[in-house]
Amino acid sequence: MSGLAIAGIGCLGLIVLIFLAGGALVAKFMPQIREAAAEFEKDPAKAATMLALKMNPDVEVLNTDDTKREVTFKLKSSGETTTISYEDFEKGKMKIKNSKGEEYTVDASKAETEGMVIKGPDGQIITGGNAAATAPPAWVPLYPGLALQEGGARMQRPDGGVSGLAVGKVAAPSAQVYQHYETDLKSQGYEVTSSFSDEHKAGNIQATKDDGKTILGLTISTESDGQTQVALTYQEAAK
Repeated sequence: MSGLAIAGIGCLGLIVLIFLAGGALVAKFMPQIREAAAEFEKDPAKAATMLALKMNPDVEVLNTDDTKREVTFKLKSSGETTTISYEDFEKGKMKIKNSKGEEYTVDASKAETEGMVIKGPDGQIITGGNAAATAPPAWVPLYPGLALQEGGARMQRPDGGVSGLAVGKVAAPSAQVYQHYETDLKSQGYEVTSSFSDEHKAGNIQATKDDGKTILGLTISTESDGQTQVALTYQEAAK
């Protein structure tokens, strides 16, 4: 797993924990919550950051620096050490430096509309937000009328390569969508491997070209509302 993935997963875990900590989880961590509550009046940014860290069993806090407004912690599962700013965490923006000196930024301040943006030496990842935030590049073929949904992701690498996931729905029979993609991709010079089940009204397509530098994967299925869902993964190496 790349450093970017490690940093992204770690930060996402912390953010999700503080928002999803309800019911039994809150009861389990009541001592930490009470401790943080006492600190919120004095230093709300630090209190929120420390609460999220202490509620993650995989985290060991190594050091706090109130002058620099930072906390350093270690992920027990990987041994990776990370430093984050109190204020950045509170605002949904974080600068993270791991034990290798690599720096990453996580910006979730506009996550609802523009997605969460993670930047680092490996490139930039956008995940979540509305469909436009993670829309695939223009070269990725979309079925006519396909309405992209939330939940996609897109990674842009420094060398110009790109990869990602797009999900959409369309009011057309799954067999028709499958046949369209199969024909269209072959006409564009892709080598296509595909299969379709009439019984389940679902199919899969794998397509490659440019000696494997461009790869597409499609899963086509029929939803309970009768519409066809297309889950499309794409990858293009730097040219």
